[in-house]
Amino acid sequence: MYNSRRKERNLLLGVLATGVILLSAACGSAHDVQSAATSVPSAEASDAYPNPTPEVTIHAHGGAPAGTPDKTLSQKPRLGGISLGMTLADAEAEIGGRASDSYTLPDAGHTVELREYGGLTIGVDSSEHVVYVEISSASVSSGLPNVEVGSATADAARSLSMKATPSSSSMTADVEGGILRLDFDPVADEVVTIKLIGSSLV
Repeated sequence: MYNSRRKERNLLLGVLATGVILLSAACGSAHDVQSAATSVPSAEASDAYPNPTPEVTIHAHGGAPAGTPDKTLSQKPRLGGISLGMTLADAEAEIGGRASDSYTLPDAGHTVELREYGGLTIGVDSSEHVVYVEISSASVSSGLPNVEVGSATADAARSLSMKATPSSSSMTADVEGGILRLDFDPVADEVVTIKLIGSSLV
């Protein structure tokens, strides 16, 4: 009787041990399969999904893309504190005075009133919003990074990531609401005027 019970116990232990071994093997196989399915070599992931290239937002007109623009140049720049789309009242409040002279220019169906403030000229449309800004004197700060009237052409181009072409006497760049334009003297090789021109006049 004792031997019979002992044999039953040994048989039961054997069955349990076999079950444990099979269960461990099954778990190990599942883990290996899951690891193989989810693991991706870092080199392959890098090749398949490369880091995105920053987009260029400012281009030189009439030339190759200018590259990444100076980070201090806003897409809605101001010249002498004045931006495109600003109201005449806000512009004169920024300037701190009234125009010394004004005159009207018809331009391709648009009537633009030009107002002069001693080296700074602004143009407003019929709704009295700024569509044109020009700085023609070194005494007026442009507000642009390292670019003023009298700056060397190459230095200005480099600061604003613009490109001058040998056959042109100006450089332009797209900005919100129009273009930024630098006119320069090819002989003196320096900037003579800095302009913001609204898209309605381009």
